[in-house]
Amino acid sequence: MSNPDAEEAPRLDTPRHIKYWQRCHKTFLPTPYTSNDSTRLTFAFFIISALDILSIPFTAQERAAVRSWVLSLQHPEGGFCGSPTHSIPGDKASKGSANIAATFFALILLGLAADTEEEQRAAFAGVNRKGLLRWLKKLQRSDGSFGQVLWDGEPMGGRDMRHSYLASAIRWMLRGNVKEGDEDWVEDIDTEGMIEYIRGVQTYDGGIAESSTEESHSGYAYCAIAALAMLDRHSDASAEGETKRALDRGVADRERLLRFLAHRQLKYLSKQEEAEDNTVNYLEAALGDLSLDGGIPYTGFNGRWNKKADTCYTWWACGTLKMLDCDGFYDPRPSCNYLLDITQHSIGGFGKSVGDPPDIYHSYLGLTTVALLGGAELKEIDAGLCCSKEGVQKIEVARDGLLQSLKREREQRGTWGVDEFWGKAAEMVRVK
Repeated sequence: MSNPDAEEAPRLDTPRHIKYWQRCHKTFLPTPYTSNDSTRLTFAFFIISALDILSIPFTAQERAAVRSWVLSLQHPEGGFCGSPTHSIPGDKASKGSANIAATFFALILLGLAADTEEEQRAAFAGVNRKGLLRWLKKLQRSDGSFGQVLWDGEPMGGRDMRHSYLASAIRWMLRGNVKEGDEDWVEDIDTEGMIEYIRGVQTYDGGIAESSTEESHSGYAYCAIAALAMLDRHSDASAEGETKRALDRGVADRERLLRFLAHRQLKYLSKQEEAEDNTVNYLEAALGDLSLDGGIPYTGFNGRWNKKADTCYTWWACGTLKMLDCDGFYDPRPSCNYLLDITQHSIGGFGKSVGDPPDIYHSYLGLTTVALLGGAELKEIDAGLCCSKEGVQKIEVARDGLLQSLKREREQRGTWGVDEFWGKAAEMVRVK
């Protein structure tokens, strides 16, 4: 590892990162991850999105393969399964059980896999929009929280803030500006219940947890803020005079939350200072001493009190602060130094912490954080969806294209016979 105090600051080794992700792309699930087969769709998102952020194009055949594979995981009753072999014992459905995380990643993958304007408009063709949105509504509990899967029609899984975030993002990706009474309208989730639930889980230290009495965590904070931000991003919630209304109402104490996030920063000693000091190689920064003056060029982040710095928590904290318009709470250069000189691996990718080998999860969040902080020439990142802004624009085109195609299909019903209509509909969604 180089010393950032020298003339040249650490940089992203882009060619090695490209090779790392291209190796992962060969199967979507490298051998060490076979025990995580049920989350194969999640790994596919990390891989495809990482290559997108690195501006590596896909061939038409590769894009078609991604689209075909993702659509093959769609559940007949709504939502997407995590992998072709994922199922729950006792499930009577003809395929595995759909889960909220797989559904989120499936929709983003369909958007990322589109290249041409025509492909982008047709990216969501084949998605059972109404069935998916109805399934999503069933996942919400009476207290406003969301489950992960449906079991005998009931939402199952803990009251994990990640589920609320995923639900909010899925809603944004598929609902569009459809009003009640329109043929494409589907009864919405309880957005007010979601906001109230999120507001009620802020803890005494300002962080966010599954309940107000549990341990706060910066990952939960990100999910809570992103869930609210996605509600505000929806056209129905962004009318003049109501900007950021969900984000404002869903945070009980903004000042305490900001203090919690600011305290996640850790000063990390350089190799030379570590050798001279011979003490623990990290210490929690004191609020008010965030300029990091004094020659310590590294700043890591942890997710909870009294924990070590970790690559992924740089994303959870900085991404959250970005959505709160509080980028000034951290210095991007020392934060990039930590990632690029401490956890960036020599074969490409990022490890969890110093000395760890790269893994898909930390490699992706390390890459997105470097892009968010402007530490390398990468595509701009959307903090709310954790992918490129270019990818988010494709998703918007895909959503509008799906709604337009559904409208055209309805118009054609008046001129085609039944058999001819369904033949044309099948042709519209056929993978080219």
